[in-house]
Amino acid sequence: MFSRKISWFATAAAFLMLAGCATMNEQECRVADWHAIGYQHGANGQGTQSFSEYQSDCADHNIRADFQAFKEGHKSGLSDFCVFERGKNLGLKGASYNANCTATRYPDFKAGYDMGIEGFCTYENGLTSGKAGGKLSPACSEFPRFAEGYQEGYARHELVTAISRVDDQLTATEQKIVEERQFIEDSEALIVSDGTTPEQRADALEDINYHREEISRLKHELLILDDERRELIQTLETL
Repeated sequence: MFSRKISWFATAAAFLMLAGCATMNEQECRVADWHAIGYQHGANGQGTQSFSEYQSDCADHNIRADFQAFKEGHKSGLSDFCVFERGKNLGLKGASYNANCTATRYPDFKAGYDMGIEGFCTYENGLTSGKAGGKLSPACSEFPRFAEGYQEGYARHELVTAISRVDDQLTATEQKIVEERQFIEDSEALIVSDGTTPEQRADALEDINYHREEISRLKHELLILDDERRELIQTLETL
């Protein structure tokens, strides 16, 4: 029974490490299978940096973490991770190269990554990335066609964003005109009301003149915005 508990705790500790739980309690330190924990890190494409945290946690409980076993397990895990297909899939996603899979030790991973990244870093993908407003992928720095597509796509993105901004300004300006007209209607109703004093009528008339001038200004603003929108659309259509 006791041995099964130890085995369960060791397995749980390894999976906690894989899940990114870098903190270890006393029980986990006592039953830790350092080879298995190292393997999980390697099999997940991770480095050995987390070991120092485990070492510190276990030292708080006067328990020594076995780096040699961790390192050997990590090496075995990396051997399973750093294979051709995984490198290719990583490249096809446009992700940066996993530095834990050194090219000298894992040439198949590097060959797969090179094939994948070449398939990703095309003009079309650059164009798509630029249109989405994303950042230029550093993984594609050696592929000028990707950069060309990205620059064209990003130029389109900026124009579409600018058109959207102008559309919002047009909508807001049109709403202001509606509000100004309502102010005028309210003032006109006040003028013809039987209970309105001469002073109130004079103020209402002054308000009407003000709001009419404001409507005139807003209509001029609409014309400017319409022209700006038209120019932006024409520029977008030339790309």
